[in-house]
Amino acid sequence: MDYPYIKKNRAYIVKPVGGKESRGGVSKVQSRAKNEAAAKAAKMHSFCNWAGNQRANPAQIFHPKTVNDLIEIVHKAKAENMKIRCMATGHTWSSSSVVNDDGFLVVVKNMDRIFKPVNVKGDVWHVEIETGVTVKNLDDYLRKHNPPLAMACNVGAECIRYGGILSMGSHGAATHTRSLTDLVDTVKIIDASGTMNTFSKEGDPVEFSAAALNLGLFGIIHTYTLRVEPMFKLQMRDTFPPLHYYFGSPQIGGPRLKAMVLGNDQTQFFYWPFHTFDRTIKHERVWVKEWHRTDLPVTKSHRRVRFQRLIETIKTATNNTFVKAMAKFPQLTPMISPHLCARVTKNADQVLHAPNAIHFWGGMEHIPSMALEMAIKADENFENVVKSWSYVIEQVHEHAQRKEFPLNLMLEMRFLKASQMIMSNMYDEDPDAIFATMELVSAVNTKGFEEFSAKMAQYWMETYRSQPHWAKMWEHVPGIVPYLQQQTGDRYNKFEEIRKKYDPQGMFMNGTFANLLGY
Repeated sequence: MDYPYIKKNRAYIVKPVGGKESRGGVSKVQSRAKNEAAAKAAKMHSFCNWAGNQRANPAQIFHPKTVNDLIEIVHKAKAENMKIRCMATGHTWSSSSVVNDDGFLVVVKNMDRIFKPVNVKGDVWHVEIETGVTVKNLDDYLRKHNPPLAMACNVGAECIRYGGILSMGSHGAATHTRSLTDLVDTVKIIDASGTMNTFSKEGDPVEFSAAALNLGLFGIIHTYTLRVEPMFKLQMRDTFPPLHYYFGSPQIGGPRLKAMVLGNDQTQFFYWPFHTFDRTIKHERVWVKEWHRTDLPVTKSHRRVRFQRLIETIKTATNNTFVKAMAKFPQLTPMISPHLCARVTKNADQVLHAPNAIHFWGGMEHIPSMALEMAIKADENFENVVKSWSYVIEQVHEHAQRKEFPLNLMLEMRFLKASQMIMSNMYDEDPDAIFATMELVSAVNTKGFEEFSAKMAQYWMETYRSQPHWAKMWEHVPGIVPYLQQQTGDRYNKFEEIRKKYDPQGMFMNGTFANLLGY
């Protein structure tokens, strides 16, 4: 029985040479890598993430289907003195899922049950889900419920699974809803002894906070219970103001930015490098997306939206040819970028049901990319946000003068209120504090991206005390571990104190977090 390849542009899992087979595996190879490099990697490694920057050789890979399977895996690991790490979709850029011949990899994609939603009171509903549930599957399930329900916020991609989203502290663009993990009411985790533990907000709030965003370090997460609400509509507006309107002067642009963010339910900025044909900052623009809750009638039916997303997915997959060309031939970046930008940017004002508005871009998974994201706490007038964003753009053009193009897809930004999860990069004791999350995105294999992103991260860290998104790239940033320990040592120490109660021997620990937590 072989572990299957997962189709191109997704994480793949293959049977290791001489490796053991697990109960619940899939027998038929679904697809194979089409180029020699991917084929060679498949022979050498039994795990590779979606972006291709993380590879490993676990001693054994499991595809559990039931909670009893999970418990048996823990008992087996304990008996054989093995580590355990879990994988949902493999969309994480950091090495959080990496475990080699000293451990087991547990792939939770078959753990995809959604339990019947419960009306707690008024418009507050709870829905319990297993960690293998995808964003799209939950959206579709809630839409068909009577009454129709929806998540208050969500990530943009529909293909990824909640086990990774919630345990790593991922977020959408909804400012007042905070991170997705802040929507968790209860989490059930099987610890290193094989015992099921239930953590809820009604219990110990600090322990719950650590368990909800636990980075996979408390055990195998079985289910999350999320707060959802009756289906609502969002008015989504797309505009393309000149870059200098918000990012010219910090004293002028900062207050403008703050007023817009506080006036919206959700706000997101995109910047494409070299999207103007004259290749200068002077005429550059930013794509601004704004969302407002509304009672206006929808302007597009769900069926029409799904058809549009299908077309977008096809276009995105086609665009990947040009994206690959930028990575392989960096000097072509200023010529290709304007065409890519023109394909996806246009003014629009429409009213959609919440999931259709939130997942506004189809086929993102078809462009494998590298990404680093840092959260910066906004100052009183958002002037530091303007400065930190502008610095990246200045550096992009400075590198271009040297014929270097390390950032070739986008600079992206969202705004969220502080998270209450102690391991969140947006944690703050002031619940009204607002963080700007800045993300650098380039095509896979883009020359110089790691160096450029590390340089930007160090600037943000030194100047604005920023912290990284755990699911994105961050381990390559020089000095980041001692920096984080210094900035957030008390929180990390508290987290480690709680973690040891459920995994005293470090069964679920891996190199990603061992140094960070002083394990």
